[in-house]
Amino acid sequence: MFDAHAHIGEMTEDALVCTASVSEMEKARSFPHFAVGSIPGHGDFDESVLRAAAMSGGHIGEIGLDRRFPDMKEQEYVFRRALSVAIEHDRMAIIHVVRAYGPLYDILSDMAVRRFLVHGYTGSVEMAERLIGQGGIISLSPRAERTRDFKGLLTLPFVTETDMPTGPEQRRVLKAWNERLSELTGEDIGERSGRIMREALC
Repeated sequence: MFDAHAHIGEMTEDALVCTASVSEMEKARSFPHFAVGSIPGHGDFDESVLRAAAMSGGHIGEIGLDRRFPDMKEQEYVFRRALSVAIEHDRMAIIHVVRAYGPLYDILSDMAVRRFLVHGYTGSVEMAERLIGQGGIISLSPRAERTRDFKGLLTLPFVTETDMPTGPEQRRVLKAWNERLSELTGEDIGERSGRIMREALC
């Protein structure tokens, strides 16, 4: 099993450990697979920290857009700056998005971003198809089961995540989630998700 989006907890090689704040960079950097970012609401974006993470083998994220916060123009500016670092260093961008899939897609298209993962995806099948068509990966957490388009999303390529700190509870949740999706799809989702992520992170 491989967790496509987890947070700092116990040491593991079986997860992409991401930060929501650049202040967590030093802890994140100790993991074999890590990403450093800053999401709306934290207000601590620092491009130099993202560059340092990329230059030490890390990816960029979480970064993104979140309509729960009012400053969308500033969010879009920061998001573009963070994406520029990911593009420049050929790193994957790990994207956080809340009720802003349209602007997200427009920015990714405008910047021709081809290496990205939209974590905790809860949007429509149509938008997922567009993001995948651009070269992206969608990641489903257990929250996805409550969305209107859940059954349709299962017909698309996807990876699985917990969005939890790494450790025993995170592994239990990921195992149960992969088993649930394997039942629904008839595929070994844990194996498929792990393979997709390990290839994408190279």
